[in-house]
Amino acid sequence: MNAFSTSELIGTAIFALILAILAYRIIRGMPKMEGNITAFRKRTLVWTQVALVLTVLQLNFKAGDWRFAIILGLIVLFTGSVWWAARYYDMRRPPEADSSGQDTPGE
Repeated sequence: MNAFSTSELIGTAIFALILAILAYRIIRGMPKMEGNITAFRKRTLVWTQVALVLTVLQLNFKAGDWRFAIILGLIVLFTGSVWWAARYYDMRRPPEADSSGQDTPGE
């Protein structure tokens, strides 16, 4: 098994901190978000699924080497948390807010 060096641990911690800050800022801005949050929710779900598949493939083909799988796992957590928050705010949004500002086929 590969052991982590100090520089790899520090780099992983910095990457996790950057993702945590980005997720916090994105989630805090969602209530004021203009536009279609349903589309945003669907896009983040797709990216969560892509990151999850890449993580599983990495774990399958590179058994014993956890370096890249940990980074992909952090990305899964990041996209999953943004998707979960978008889903929460989409469910709480009143139904008339979904159609406001949207182009209709008649326009």
